[in-house]
Amino acid sequence: MRYLAIVLTFVLWSGVSAAQEDLGSAPAAEYDTFGVPNQVLREITAPNRPENLTPPDVDCNDAGLLQQVRDKISELQKAVDDENVVERRARLLALKHIGSFAEQNPAEFQPKDNYRVANRIIAVKINRHLKDGELKLCVSGNPVLDRKIYMLIYRFEGSVYVEIINYTATVGDGEPYIIYEKPLAKHEEK
Repeated sequence: MRYLAIVLTFVLWSGVSAAQEDLGSAPAAEYDTFGVPNQVLREITAPNRPENLTPPDVDCNDAGLLQQVRDKISELQKAVDDENVVERRARLLALKHIGSFAEQNPAEFQPKDNYRVANRIIAVKINRHLKDGELKLCVSGNPVLDRKIYMLIYRFEGSVYVEIINYTATVGDGEPYIIYEKPLAKHEEK
């Protein structure tokens, strides 16, 4: 019995070392910033992907965009019953101080900075079949707000989508969004 245990140990040990040698020769997988293997992203985003998508030509501080974002947030605020005066005041201040956004590269965004934003970037890249260069990420730079508000801007089905991320403290049915319609300039109006 003792010899059988020794033989089985030897056989198992040689099998483990052979498996380690096989693993050592395999090429290392490449990962993007969020830890998703690049091969997986290529396979997911390749089918049904529109060609030549360009990043949206919308500035983070575009007056029309910010007004539409304020309107959407105002609509969200009306749907919420404030428990007390402090909450109501905080919501009104958040709405008043939305402005002054800075552009940030989505490819360089780290999940440790804000998990909700990182999660949303990954979901948009996979579900909408987009690449980092086709996304624009804007972050609020206003210290009055208790948390940074992000806008994720991208083209999809001929429209420019703007997702407002991290406005609410909890995640409900997804992030609120608007479909941005650029207002006509004075000379373009009929």
